[in-house]
Amino acid sequence: MPDTQKPHWTESRRSGRLARVRSRAGVEMTGLHAPADGQAPLLLCLHGLSGNLGTSFVVDFLSAPELEGVHLLTVESSAHGNIAMARRGDPPRYSLGGSAFEIFDECIGDLAAWVDYAASKTRGPIILLGHSLGAAKVVRYQAETADPRVRGLVLASAADLKGAFWAMHGDASATRFMDEARAMLRRGEGRALMGEDCVVGLLKQRISAATFIDRFEDGKPSDVFDFFGRGSIRAFEDLAKVTLPLLALYGSSGEIVGGGDVARALSLLEQRAARCPAFSSAIVPGNHWYLGSEPLVAQTIAAWLAGLAS
Repeated sequence: MPDTQKPHWTESRRSGRLARVRSRAGVEMTGLHAPADGQAPLLLCLHGLSGNLGTSFVVDFLSAPELEGVHLLTVESSAHGNIAMARRGDPPRYSLGGSAFEIFDECIGDLAAWVDYAASKTRGPIILLGHSLGAAKVVRYQAETADPRVRGLVLASAADLKGAFWAMHGDASATRFMDEARAMLRRGEGRALMGEDCVVGLLKQRISAATFIDRFEDGKPSDVFDFFGRGSIRAFEDLAKVTLPLLALYGSSGEIVGGGDVARALSLLEQRAARCPAFSSAIVPGNHWYLGSEPLVAQTIAAWLAGLAS
């Protein structure tokens, strides 16, 4: 019997080219570049935990008339997906990668490779947009490198994954998981996955022992934001080093901040971005991925970019 269901697909207003770069760690990463004029700004979009270059609201940017004059570069990190195939080395070989196995500071080499690529495509300013965990990564990159080619940051739904993990599992279970991960590392089992009850993020994703330690042990570089009142000894240190204009965005519900209080999270970001010359913010209807408000997100970013140029 033929399938009578109406097919559904969407096509963007703009076309682009696939690009492949290699991180400092030798991992090949894929991106999509939709070009604009040679001196136009370039918006480099990095996904969050387990995301990829097709993160839904970023793909919608390709159909946003407000961003037609902007280079759009949506990229994958070396830790795209939760458990995903990766190609690395010279000659290349295939292995398992993804967020389950990532070490946070590898984001510096990832972004360096993509900024190099971006700089070869425009003489205009490069703007880094990081979504969720990606927001922590763009802050970390700029704090460590002070890259003069980068002229602004967009923190899209900046997330406190450590606070959310403790809130999801409770202190007793989270502490038990930490003990288990440390024991696994001592046995040389860092790449082994934690038990199925030890999941992270809104989508309850898997995580290896080594990545668990790297993401959740006190004092680690991955602890960029504290929105749960954890009294972190590390959070906001990198943000305090950023000397660029910032735009912070949140959805109105389902965000990874303490109690879902996005107004408080925005206030904390503004207070802690002490060297930021201009801080802007917006709350749009929708969830952590701005479902239903993607055009408004594009309009908000376009208006902010226009303000930077004026």
